[in-house]
Amino acid sequence: MTTKVNPAAVTNNFESFGRDIQFITIDYTVAVNGSAGPLGAQNAIRNTLMTEGTIVAMGPLLDSNTQQTVAFEGADSVNVTTMQASLRALGTVDGVNLSSTEVHATKLGILDTALVS
Repeated sequence: MTTKVNPAAVTNNFESFGRDIQFITIDYTVAVNGSAGPLGAQNAIRNTLMTEGTIVAMGPLLDSNTQQTVAFEGADSVNVTTMQASLRALGTVDGVNLSSTEVHATKLGILDTALVS
């Protein structure tokens, strides 16, 4: 009888949505929830994000409405340095100063101590 040997397990570092997806987390450093109208900061941010790539999903505002995670179609389709510069260039929109906004590449993962409901 022959003993079957399975290949060594490997860690897969991918997210699946039919295509590769790139995730970024945006730290606005200020609460942006109070500026939701058509001329508000949230709309200006969304419009800017759409010029940088194809948005697949946008998460809710977290951390006292100062952070948000966004998924873009295509692996490494968005340059985080360019994205950060574009968002900072918005300056102050509807009383919300976005000039200190930070953008970070991230992966899809939620710690059980940081579950969002």
